[in-house]
Amino acid sequence: MDPLKKLRSMTSDIGIYQHGKLNKPNLKFGYALEDQARALIVADEFKDKKLQTIYLNFIQSAQREDGLLHHFYFYNNDKGFNNGEGHFRSEEYTSKSNVKEAYGITLWSLLATNINKDNDLKKIIKNLIKDSYSWTSPRAISSALLGLINLDDHDSLENELKTKLHNFYFNSCSDDWEWFENYLVYANAIIPWALWEIYLKRKCKISFEIAKKTTEFLLMNCQENNIPSPIGNNGWYLRGKDKALFDQQPIDAGYMVCCLEKAYYATKDSFYLTWAEKWYKWFWGNNIKNTILIDENFACYDGLNPEGVNLNQGAESNICFLMAYLAARRLGIAK
Repeated sequence: MDPLKKLRSMTSDIGIYQHGKLNKPNLKFGYALEDQARALIVADEFKDKKLQTIYLNFIQSAQREDGLLHHFYFYNNDKGFNNGEGHFRSEEYTSKSNVKEAYGITLWSLLATNINKDNDLKKIIKNLIKDSYSWTSPRAISSALLGLINLDDHDSLENELKTKLHNFYFNSCSDDWEWFENYLVYANAIIPWALWEIYLKRKCKISFEIAKKTTEFLLMNCQENNIPSPIGNNGWYLRGKDKALFDQQPIDAGYMVCCLEKAYYATKDSFYLTWAEKWYKWFWGNNIKNTILIDENFACYDGLNPEGVNLNQGAESNICFLMAYLAARRLGIAK
């Protein structure tokens, strides 16, 4: 079995396609910056230099004149990608928060991978760091922190972003709501994941306490009868409202496995190891539909809906599944 088979099939000489149409890339949606960045993290851990080079080249090519990065890349010819000049499109075509989250993931990937940084990459890192002082998205901040903790020196930006996360928690939490916002939406687990990493690297006790409370809050609210159940994107979970069960997304299960891996390392409590295994098995049928989301080629479907699986296979789903697989392999619980 080649765990990277699906990523290779979705990756052109430019980068990894954003969306899938069933088990093929959906060319008309082009490429997204954050997919290249997350794929770079996975390719680096698998030591696949060809994929690393493609994803790095995409990030370098995405530079704007102001030093930051374009978000999406398309081709002019809607009928295919073989003709016409390509062009980038930036945040004028998307929301500001989504762009900042893409920036955070890119900063994470560039700081976390063991790849020699040329001057272009150093410039991108410098510009992303400068921009991140103004970020207000907990997910963008958490992604950046997952990168910054790889620096040997305790950077002042790391302290500032960490304090922002702490304050998001203190300003939102109550006895029945141990969270950073007044809602649970997507990629929730990346926030406590970052705080677990900060504790492991920096021994920050406040980060430990918040990570512990919020991870347990997530586990309590993202299950049905002891079965992992990510918050559905068909309505999410607003504080004081009903929780959406569907559509559940692989990014949430993937990030939860990674979060629980770090929780286990930080505490040595088998409780987290047990739940990491349960959440990894979400991909393999331990979900409220008793449905497997991984096909015979080790490729991941895009989500769990009331009818079963979303049969498309996009970049985010497959990259996040591989992140979960790598974490499960390190923990010795991989299928």
